[in-house]
Amino acid sequence: MVVPILLILISFLFILMWAWIISIFAANLGISKKIDELINQPLTVEQKQELDDLQLDLDINAYRACNAKRVVLIFSFLYVIAALVLIWVNNRYGLYTYDGLLSTIKLTMLIVILFFVPSYIGLELISNTQGASDNIGARLKFTQELKPGEEVEV
Repeated sequence: MVVPILLILISFLFILMWAWIISIFAANLGISKKIDELINQPLTVEQKQELDDLQLDLDINAYRACNAKRVVLIFSFLYVIAALVLIWVNNRYGLYTYDGLLSTIKLTMLIVILFFVPSYIGLELISNTQGASDNIGARLKFTQELKPGEEVEV
């Protein structure tokens, strides 16, 4: 009875996690497209403010992904440690049969391989956008202070 509930919860967590990763990835693509559109035209002060806001959104998403990546690493480390402790406890006290221990360890490693590894890779892709403001800022050149409504050449 515990295994079906565990599988349902793990499946739900897996779907929820990947929906979040894909939504952030899609949002970053949309933000990058808007940034490229703004960079390739003369900017007003309002558009420069919008560009700064978009850069901030991109960096915030990268920062969130970087923090989530740490959480994924911590949980995967805990799962591996739990498997090693389980092997040690079974060796010392003989709690499981060989088949029971093997199926428990297989389930634990399956969770690590199917859940944590792909999520880490997805979060790594998102967090690589961190520092995008520096790249965008290097592409923009401003020579003087502008008044609202004035255009800037890029």
